Amino acid sequence: MDKRTIIALILTFIILFIFQTYFAPQPQKQNGQTQIEQQKPKDEPKGQDVQGRKDITKVTKPLGTDKGGTKKQVEIKPPKDIVVETPLFKTVLSDLGGGIKSVKLKKYKETVKEDKGKEVIEDTAPYGYLPKLVVKSGEGTVEDRITLKADRESLIVKDKPETITFTGHMSDGKRLVKTYTFFPDTYVVEMKVEMEAIDSGKGYLYFTTLSNKKDSGYNFKGPFYFNGKKLEQIENIDKPVEVGKDLAYLGMDEGYFAFIYIPSEDSKFPATFLKSETGAPLLRINIESSSSVKAKLFFGPKQTDVLKSLNIKAERIIDFGWFDIIAKPLVMGLNYSNKVTKNYGIDIILLTILIKIIFYPLTVKSSQSMKKMQKLQPQIQKLREKYKDDRQKLNQEMMDLYRRQGVNPMGGCLPMIIQIPVFFALYKALSGAIELRHAHFFLWIDDLSSPEDLFSITVMGYSFPIRILPLIMGITQVIQQKMTPTSMDPMQEKMMLLMPIVFTFLFWGFPSGLVLYWLVNNVISIGQQYYINKKAS
Repeated sequence: MDKRTIIALILTFIILFIFQTYFAPQPQKQNGQTQIEQQKPKDEPKGQDVQGRKDITKVTKPLGTDKGGTKKQVEIKPPKDIVVETPLFKTVLSDLGGGIKSVKLKKYKETVKEDKGKEVIEDTAPYGYLPKLVVKSGEGTVEDRITLKADRESLIVKDKPETITFTGHMSDGKRLVKTYTFFPDTYVVEMKVEMEAIDSGKGYLYFTTLSNKKDSGYNFKGPFYFNGKKLEQIENIDKPVEVGKDLAYLGMDEGYFAFIYIPSEDSKFPATFLKSETGAPLLRINIESSSSVKAKLFFGPKQTDVLKSLNIKAERIIDFGWFDIIAKPLVMGLNYSNKVTKNYGIDIILLTILIKIIFYPLTVKSSQSMKKMQKLQPQIQKLREKYKDDRQKLNQEMMDLYRRQGVNPMGGCLPMIIQIPVFFALYKALSGAIELRHAHFFLWIDDLSSPEDLFSITVMGYSFPIRILPLIMGITQVIQQKMTPTSMDPMQEKMMLLMPIVFTFLFWGFPSGLVLYWLVNNVISIGQQYYINKKAS
């Protein structure tokens, strides 16, 4: 490995480090308070809080007047949960507000070592359920934070769609109905909210599905909307972001999962993204004075075939950034291979072998170029001594020498430079492709999308993870470096021996799938270099 190759690799990882540190979405601070007592958004109404309070048997509160001018009181009882189970997820609804409290997917786990399902709705603060209905008028603000009557105690969806309906009256006496339809074969829930006409004001529906924690700091996580042509991701919602009503869909990206709000053709209203004081994004549907809202709610994985089945081009939300054009074919290739191997670790090994085969002619040319450079070192040294005080002349003479000898000084690092986009694309795929989340390889390597987790040792209160793959990769880096022709002087060669240590340190926190890719790449490079050296001798 010559000096230029080393420089190219160092620059690669410097770019990666800068990207991770400054450009990747950063996790927001976790707020330990998860109940509805958390602070409300500054611009939102504050309702009576009974969420999670078991000591309340009956609470009454004057919230409005009826048509005769008589004060009305709305009875608020302890919330009662209604559990709905489909083959794909488990949903908990509440008769307080008649909304959805949580959705847990059955086919995905929260962590590799936990059996509980992945919770798509992780934190519905500040409301405790979705959708939250608020009506504002000159007479004040009316909310749906009242007890609604459900027509079912529980619901199990097996082979046909099933519906659950919540009915009640808001504090101003107007009737409110929330209806949800669940299906056995999709992550979609159909929602319909019906209310008596809003006389002189505006109605709003609020959705919040994202908590303050992140599975990964390197994926986009936040609000988005699709106008039929282009997907817009909203990085910053410190100020309200208004979006038009002619949208195919909008929602919240949770990294590997997503919530998507799909309005019906007759229920398209302007929308606004807000930020609550808890730090969670809020989606507000400005339903104006309408008395009915119909939409589909998707709670599920960002998996291509699943999103395509929605028929709204929802697969556009799968976005790997700058490396999207390479990452998506990589994921497609890994998925195709996985149909046979059933192991994504083996698929990454096969991918690495394929890449090395494709670039083998360049590897041969690279080795030949480095050998020629090695033979030219005596002449180059003489030129350096002769023109040590004239840098411009030295560069000119060296380029003339390369030209006469037919040597490309960049030929040694060309294969590595070409593979850099593949490296970054695989890194992005491991950080964002649902197929690779919690993908098992073998033995203790049970999540290719995360750093290897063998065991940890504690020294002076600090925990240090012990990982095998990066150590083996560092050893193969030393072997490869020893076998590769170099044009460096002995002192530079000794300094370059530090590079395997640097690489091992850099890869220590990378996803194990990425370390596996680089390890296999090194092993194949060693084999190729041995063959090239033997053939040349």
